[in-house]
Amino acid sequence: MKDSILSSLLGRLKILFSPARSKNSKEDLAEIIRQASAAINASKAARNTYKNLWDAEVRVFSQWGEDGILDYLFDVIGIAKPKIIEFGAGNFIECNSRFAAEYRNASTYVVDMREDLLRNVKSLDIYWRNSIFPVQDFITPDTARKHLQNAKDLMGGVDTLSIDIDGNDYWVLDGLDLSGIDIVVCEYNPLYGSKIACSVPRDDNYDRTKAHWSYLHYGMSLRAAIFLMTNHGLVFIGTNRAGNNAFFVQEKYIELFNFKIPDLNELEIFVDWRVRESRDEVGILSYLPKKSIKEILFDLELIEITKKTKIRFSDTIC
Repeated sequence: MKDSILSSLLGRLKILFSPARSKNSKEDLAEIIRQASAAINASKAARNTYKNLWDAEVRVFSQWGEDGILDYLFDVIGIAKPKIIEFGAGNFIECNSRFAAEYRNASTYVVDMREDLLRNVKSLDIYWRNSIFPVQDFITPDTARKHLQNAKDLMGGVDTLSIDIDGNDYWVLDGLDLSGIDIVVCEYNPLYGSKIACSVPRDDNYDRTKAHWSYLHYGMSLRAAIFLMTNHGLVFIGTNRAGNNAFFVQEKYIELFNFKIPDLNELEIFVDWRVRESRDEVGILSYLPKKSIKEILFDLELIEITKKTKIRFSDTIC
């Protein structure tokens, strides 16, 4: 009975407030953080009932609930004041590091090509109350390496890395030295299924909107992310509930979690993608169902990561 009441309260709190996309006034931010604190505290009280990582979701500034998941991971691992680098932070209104900066006094190095990133960050109180380093740049394997080193120098290290650049993600991550990083959050493309480790071919000028008119041909599969992170000594512990952001931690922390770590032979639940974000040939949202999406992506090229061979999207369909 107690768990049922707690679960009901947590559910209400998690949707209590609207995402803070445009609310930057001191009054709005104070109210957002107040309500977020209530949701986070309710989530903490329910942690013994977690069956999956996504049970920790709370959405404040993140797109899908990554704020709550990251806050949970910081508590479990013992990171009181995180040092985060985020590739693909947009304009810092909706991203994975903003809440940690506001709520945990996290130092944050954020990179994106958006022209309004610097202006938005510098308009916030946390720009002077905290160590926030916004950088406008196009993210490639070479620029990412440079920014990771800069972030380490400016913040005295990096313990958390988040990447969501809608394209060359695998190749950017593949070129980074992840030693000393405790948590990695990386976007994957759930449409590529759960069986094959694959990615779009490397293209340092990759643009999701130009790669295919549907905007759906981008990034890497979940299994490709797992393959890459495993080589860096990081273990897959779950995803957000929507199914497009994967979370990894260093192997030494696995025993700290009280839910079952995912079986790598049973990943289908993490690619159950129900979001309808497809575009038509003139760029208008078309809301196609998954079956139709598979038909239009059928012949597009991918790289099978473990063998570095070319395959087609159709090869990912089981």
